[in-house]
Amino acid sequence: MTEFKPLFREIGRFSLLPFLLTALLFQGCGVAQNPVKKIQSELKGEKEYAIILNDMREQGNFFPSYYHRYRVDVGERKTVRSFVEVDKSYYRKNRPYLGMVLASKTVDGAVSTTPFPNGYQYVGNSQYGRWRDNSSGGSMWEFYGKYMLMSQMMNWAGYGLSRNHHNNYASYRSTGRPYYGPNRQYGTAGTVTKKQKPGFYQRRMAKKSRSQSRFQNKIGQRMGRSKNTFRSRGFSFGK
Repeated sequence: MTEFKPLFREIGRFSLLPFLLTALLFQGCGVAQNPVKKIQSELKGEKEYAIILNDMREQGNFFPSYYHRYRVDVGERKTVRSFVEVDKSYYRKNRPYLGMVLASKTVDGAVSTTPFPNGYQYVGNSQYGRWRDNSSGGSMWEFYGKYMLMSQMMNWAGYGLSRNHHNNYASYRSTGRPYYGPNRQYGTAGTVTKKQKPGFYQRRMAKKSRSQSRFQNKIGQRMGRSKNTFRSRGFSFGK
């Protein structure tokens, strides 16, 4: 009977093929390819908006699903939307941009899909603040009193936003390059984002820990099977 075991194993593998092919075929069906474009079309009539990647998560192991959660700012109105499933390639493309604006429209009608730190879209707009000269001969952006919360949200209190930093941001934006702040403190790898969104990093560490645990268990099982195989064939590990 043992000589038929390899044959049965092969048959078992082939019997799984239709299931695997079907799963791969339907994986991603009904998933939003670019939900940001859909939100932009909803906001077409608005004078200004910002669509921010507020959170993201992966679920499942064999065929994982990917999710984004967006915050939509229209002027001073801010709305956090429910998680929406996204395509794997879209998820990976935007993985570096947690907490950043993925698409925006400013009051002058300019639309951008180049990621940048949330809050930069208000700088230079006299409705929200002004440039103020400092003692070193440069200029710093200062929000008006009712908008000071924006400065705290961006964690600008430690260094402020200089005109030079804003010019640097404008240069990145004009060439279509994502801007992560003067010290790269924004985005998924940024120090500011890690302080603002601890839940995301806790989930990521927990997922990594579970993956490592599963890998170690598999190695242990394989080592156990290998030892049993040696013993069954008459090999000994003793002296």
